[in-house]
Amino acid sequence: MITPLLHRILVKQDKLEETNQDYLRAKRAGIIIPEHEDNKRAQAGVDTGTVVAIGATAYKDFGVSPPVKIGDQIAFAKFSGKVIIDPKDGQEYVALNDEDLVVVISGE
Repeated sequence: MITPLLHRILVKQDKLEETNQDYLRAKRAGIIIPEHEDNKRAQAGVDTGTVVAIGATAYKDFGVSPPVKIGDQIAFAKFSGKVIIDPKDGQEYVALNDEDLVVVISGE
C-alpha cells in the first residue's frame, strides 16, 4: 500500500489508450498500437485520474478541508507529480501536490 505524505494526493492516472481519441478509434478499427517510447511520453501527458488516497495535511495551508474525496475523478496540472509504482502489484500511481489538482469531474 502506498500512503501519500503531508500535502500529497495519490491518483490512479487514466490510461492513454482509454482516453485518447486516436487510440480509441484505432482500437475500434481493430488496430493494435505496440508499446513504444513515444507512448510512454504521451502517457505522462494524461492529466486525469481517480483519487485513491489523501495525505494528512492536504489543503490545510489553504484553511479548508479537502475538496476531493477518495474515488473522485479529477484533472490535474499536465506533467505534474511523481510516478510511483506499487512494489506489490506493479500498479502505477501519481503523487501530486494538493495545489496541482485543478477540477473534480462529475457525471452530473
